Amino acid sequence: MTQPLEGVRIIDLTQVLAGPFATRQLADLGADVIKIEQPGTGDPTRTWGPYFLNGHSAYFLGVNRNKKSVTLNLRHPKGQEILHKLVSNADVVVDNYRPATAKRLGIAYEALSAINPRIISCSLSGFGDVPGYESKPAFDSIVQAMGGAMSVTGKEGGPPAVMGFPLGDLGGGLALSQAVLAALYARSQTGKGQRAELSMLDMQVQFQAHLGQFHLVSGEEPGPIGNSHPHNVPVRAFLCRDGRYIQVHSPTNPSYQALAATVAGELGGEFSALADDPRFANPAERSKNRAPLYELLEQGFILRDSSEWLVELDAKGAPAARINSLGEAVSEPAVQARNMVVEINHPEAGVYRSAGNPIKFAGAEEKFDPAPLLGQHTEEVLGALGYTQDFINELREEGVV
Repeated sequence: MTQPLEGVRIIDLTQVLAGPFATRQLADLGADVIKIEQPGTGDPTRTWGPYFLNGHSAYFLGVNRNKKSVTLNLRHPKGQEILHKLVSNADVVVDNYRPATAKRLGIAYEALSAINPRIISCSLSGFGDVPGYESKPAFDSIVQAMGGAMSVTGKEGGPPAVMGFPLGDLGGGLALSQAVLAALYARSQTGKGQRAELSMLDMQVQFQAHLGQFHLVSGEEPGPIGNSHPHNVPVRAFLCRDGRYIQVHSPTNPSYQALAATVAGELGGEFSALADDPRFANPAERSKNRAPLYELLEQGFILRDSSEWLVELDAKGAPAARINSLGEAVSEPAVQARNMVVEINHPEAGVYRSAGNPIKFAGAEEKFDPAPLLGQHTEEVLGALGYTQDFINELREEGVV
């Protein structure tokens, strides 16, 4: 069985992280992704450190697998002409240009749909096509700051913090891939393409989830609360004897009883009353009495190693996990069993490991081709459009490809 997007051709005009993350997802699902890059330089992340494999940026390798690279100078009229020819038999064009730039480069939806009425155009920017935001730079931490994420991240009572994972960028990428899939389905029903326009900031507002909803109905502003939860108790990380932390998440009565039974069974003594103490009898009481409950749990968890606690907590069905490093996370048996760390063989960088595809279709073979060399597929793709090698050589001399 093939992957579900086999036969879908996507012209990828994005660079850095948010857009390439989206097109990597689509490429992993079988789409033919043609990455358009500036001749001579390419995607800026090709030169980003700190880690390189035989001169190839680990950053670039991570989000550009399963793609073809075509170098094309879109500032040159001939470059725009070639792009339009590519669009004529493509399904989707994705970009992360500002609207004025897109129009100047000839990739505005009106121009593309005139060439191919079935084309789908998806544009991702930091803040959308909103007056006053056109020139504002959109980096991950800027979007996190503006979207409220930093105000609820960090240690309770401490300063705001950036999330460890770049969810400002990745959220935009997730939305972009969803927009492409939705537009493809719509086209299968109507036969027509359309334009989708997305904002990284919009996704941060959506990521506020229940915290944002609580604010909208109450007007209250939540603050950072570390590894805990503003309402659910007990939800927190506890230090164990071996210096490792275990994250506990037992706010419901059944999950709390499982936690209490585990601690009481292991330690006895004053901990035996955890399950029956009226201060901790239900979620409301536990939330009101979180300080004494957390104090007791702190005193208990420090008496055993994290590995010992995990065995007992798992046996009782109490939700808990050791806080893994990145290396420990990718070594988890569940991660390994689902092929979420794969080996990719690059012609120059050699064999390197990378995160796999989290979307598993029964019977569909996964494919992980290496990130392309700069312009690796220029001749192949332009040749398929009918351009001769001599003409491609002339284009190269003119700085078009």
